[in-house]
Amino acid sequence: MEALEYESEHRGLFGPGLWNQKALGPGPIPDPPATAYGLALLFGVAFVAQVMISFLARLEGKQPPSTELLAHKMMQPLDLTSLPSTHALLVELSKFGGILALCWCAEHRPIYPHMDKVYDKDLYWFVTAQLFLVALVTTRKVPRNGQDILGREQTEEWKGWMQFSFLMYHYFHAEDTYNAIRVMITCYVWMTGFGNFSFFYIKQDFSGIRLLQMLWRLNFLVVFLCLVFGNTYILYYICPLHTCFFFMVFAVMRVLPDLNHSQWGIRVKLAVVGVLVLCVWDLPQTHLYDLLFSWWMPDTSTIGAVMGPKWEWYFRSSLDHWSTYLGMIFALNYPAAQEWMKQVESLPTGRMMAVKAAASLPIMGALLWWATEVFPSEKPEYNATNAYFGCIPLLGYVFFRNLTPGLRGYYAHSLHELGKVTLETYLLQHHLWLTSNAKTLLRLVPWAAEWRACNMLLTTTLYFFASRELYRLTMSLRGMLLPDKSLTACWRNLGGVAGGGGVGGGFKSFATPLLPRLGLGPLSSCSYTTVPHELLLYHSTPQKLVLYHSTASSSSCVQYKGSSYTT
Repeated sequence: MEALEYESEHRGLFGPGLWNQKALGPGPIPDPPATAYGLALLFGVAFVAQVMISFLARLEGKQPPSTELLAHKMMQPLDLTSLPSTHALLVELSKFGGILALCWCAEHRPIYPHMDKVYDKDLYWFVTAQLFLVALVTTRKVPRNGQDILGREQTEEWKGWMQFSFLMYHYFHAEDTYNAIRVMITCYVWMTGFGNFSFFYIKQDFSGIRLLQMLWRLNFLVVFLCLVFGNTYILYYICPLHTCFFFMVFAVMRVLPDLNHSQWGIRVKLAVVGVLVLCVWDLPQTHLYDLLFSWWMPDTSTIGAVMGPKWEWYFRSSLDHWSTYLGMIFALNYPAAQEWMKQVESLPTGRMMAVKAAASLPIMGALLWWATEVFPSEKPEYNATNAYFGCIPLLGYVFFRNLTPGLRGYYAHSLHELGKVTLETYLLQHHLWLTSNAKTLLRLVPWAAEWRACNMLLTTTLYFFASRELYRLTMSLRGMLLPDKSLTACWRNLGGVAGGGGVGGGFKSFATPLLPRLGLGPLSSCSYTTVPHELLLYHSTPQKLVLYHSTASSSSCVQYKGSSYTT
């Protein structure tokens, strides 16, 4: 449900002395899951320990021991026998925990009421125009060989402007742009096939370390958001989508790897995978989808899946079930495309232009047909065709974006920077830019109804810098905990982090019976609750419509004047 009006009365973030505003959260503050208490203990201990170590170093007139390590872009593998390495880990964990705490407060202890989404077309297109103006003035020359088709800078730029459009669609609830956004998600999933196929084809690295590192990149942040907020994995559907299709690419390249560089072997493998994709998603009579997914996915309504995870996953995956496969085919033929472009551009100017024009005509014809016959369709009809025709605008963009050496040789640096943090901006939008699992807007300005643009500026600044820091932390912690040369160390470090959070998982059960004896209330309100904090926080009392996560089940419910129903 979009644009719900609901309020709750409480005393603000730090009690009545500092704030005396109506603050809006998702109804009564839910009792955090045990995993949130475990994370609170893990990050809390890390914070206290790193502060104490830094303080003792300052007393001796020295820099904190991790200063030099943290100054390096690439983190060294964790060495618990080294104080600088241990302190660096504690510092990074503290920062990560602090951002999670900020997200929790934005959701459940906002300073001001959350706002409803309002589709202001003028503001929407004004902000969009501003971004592309910034993109123009931040154009830079590709530092390496600028003649490559789909170079790294260009693909990051591509992801950047698509992510901006995706975020604007969510922020304004701009339903009239849905079909365009659907194409952009198709492009993302296509890149999963193109990028990972290219990596495995060139590097031939199928090690367990590489697998763990890739899964870490895709799922590190989303796992912690699920643990802190008690949300389901399917709510953040982009992560399972990319993870599933990454495994598809990995399986294609890992099985019989000696065939990957043979002329026909790799094509036979791709043909087999194509038949499997057809059977799983397009031929329900084969029951392959049920064999792979339905038997372990429930069909009961839950957060992020109104009709149940089984149906939600079928809907999400079927929209783009051919995209990754087509990305792999493009990657396999990429050298041929690169060579074709090189040969054409070595021709005399007139002949070169004639060849490119001839190649452009069928692509332009396909784009024109798609733009007039497919793209204007209503949402349900368009969803039914996207998996089959979404590749037309995708390939058209790739062709015309790389048509000349000048187009390939430059990129927009601002969009490139945004493209590097697409995963973090996608995930963090649910809680720190938007709120209530992306149903409402974060509010930092008291008079936000009259100052929506100013509020958007403030929240976007906070959200973007937090996303960049989360990206840095994800890569920094991966470098420390998943070293390139030791699979044993990877598993040991992962077990240590899970164990540290798991020990704290029992903290709630242990501490809750003791609190009444100390004259304190229930241990709730925040995933980073401490006894002093409990004295400052107040449970909210709903005044209007209350949206909350039921503590009795995982369903997302709406309660209105005593009645409730699942959304």
